[in-house]
Amino acid sequence: MAKTCDICGEKIGLKAFRCQDGVLCKDCYKLVSNNFTSTITTKTLLELKERYIQNAAPLELGQDGFLTTRKVGTFLLLDETHRKFCLPSNRGITGQYTQPEIFPYEALQGYKLASVPQMSPEQLAVLAEDKKKSVVIKSLSIQLRIANVGVKELVVIPTPVRSSSFAFRRAYRTAQELMNELEHLCVSIKEQ
Repeated sequence: MAKTCDICGEKIGLKAFRCQDGVLCKDCYKLVSNNFTSTITTKTLLELKERYIQNAAPLELGQDGFLTTRKVGTFLLLDETHRKFCLPSNRGITGQYTQPEIFPYEALQGYKLASVPQMSPEQLAVLAEDKKKSVVIKSLSIQLRIANVGVKELVVIPTPVRSSSFAFRRAYRTAQELMNELEHLCVSIKEQ
């Protein structure tokens, strides 16, 4: 007897994915497991249905769509033609899955570099240059102030690293690239 998926109702082929109180097809499993990156065996069908609804929601690309023309690592995508920017999920850094978000350039109201312990951009620049001085940087991020949304954070360093390490210097360079790109966006907004 053929099984059916407890989420979408489609017939399940050779491979069924089991949760605590049901079975899923491969397509539904892909959505609820964040593209096959987590297991579902300890989850209930109700939890998975909620996650399915959240993850299956179509990404709002806006009237003209979104075409990536430039990017800064995995942190920021730009569509210079349609004057939009995208904040991807960046699950590899944050450890959490969120849907990418797309905003028009004009939604960006400001940004700042934030670190724990709190340091000015100048102090961080000095640390990035001085390989002998070692301070533990617990986190490094860029906080974006976006109209009608609030603050969004681009996490560059999610776990503690020493300022004397290559990991810190590389992350700091990425943060600088992001800051330069955001400054370019702000200039572009003012020129419009």
